[in-house]
Amino acid sequence: MLRRIKFVADAKEIIRSIAISTVAIALGVYALVVQPHSLATIVIAALVLGMIAGATLQVIRAVNQLHRKGKDLEQASQRAERHYFKVLRRILTTMEARDPMTRGRSKRISRLARRMARRMQLPHQQCRLVSLAAQVQDIGLLAVPEAILHKPARIGSTEFRGLQRHAEISYRILEPLKFLADILPAVKYHHERMNGTGYPFELRGQQIPLEARILAVADAYDAMTHDRPQRPGLSPYDALNELHRCTPAGYDPAVVSALEEILHGPHLRRVLEPDALQPSAETRPAVAKMAEMAGA
Repeated sequence: MLRRIKFVADAKEIIRSIAISTVAIALGVYALVVQPHSLATIVIAALVLGMIAGATLQVIRAVNQLHRKGKDLEQASQRAERHYFKVLRRILTTMEARDPMTRGRSKRISRLARRMARRMQLPHQQCRLVSLAAQVQDIGLLAVPEAILHKPARIGSTEFRGLQRHAEISYRILEPLKFLADILPAVKYHHERMNGTGYPFELRGQQIPLEARILAVADAYDAMTHDRPQRPGLSPYDALNELHRCTPAGYDPAVVSALEEILHGPHLRRVLEPDALQPSAETRPAVAKMAEMAGA
């Protein structure tokens, strides 16, 4: 509030200086044009020119000061946004850490989404924003009761409708962050599906932002490869097959292909189990609609 008052005061100072300059110029014009060219006129003109020079310098100083204040305010705003983002990320990380089944989930999705975006040759800044969005895309789950999130049985239709609200809630929580403005639609739409059966708005195909389609695949893959209260996790091979089965109805084929290339890439193979990309001896059965609800 004090910064705003100071900003207004500086603006008034500039206006006052400009007004003085205008009056001085008017007097100069009157003295030099209307009045006869006498010694008194020359003296008055000199004084007017001095007033103009002084007022101009004052305006320049005030403008520079106002510019510095504006930069200070902008930097303060950016610091506040970064702090707000870090707080949200810590809250989500803490929430995930309470359950062994979700511990480290947002970080894994963030890394995978960024690799997929790079594989699809998106610009560096776009890859960075995808990674940042993945870190906090599920912050809206704070509004979902734990009884629903950790329910061992399949959740009912009423409970699922409540769960669907978390994407919009995440969007509203993140909306004040200007540096995420370009990626926020991806947060809102990362549960949409290519055939229009997703939520919250049943968008389809190219109506869904590419970043949202990337987040959807990363989110679903991580969910399928980790245990959940309703079912055990799948191997990377089986999860990839499940994603292919749900393509192109559910997921973007190009994004799933990018994931497949990454999973078979040497840079990621090292962090997987030796047989992770081979069919398991006894493939675990996929539960009904698991891929469609994987990120829930």
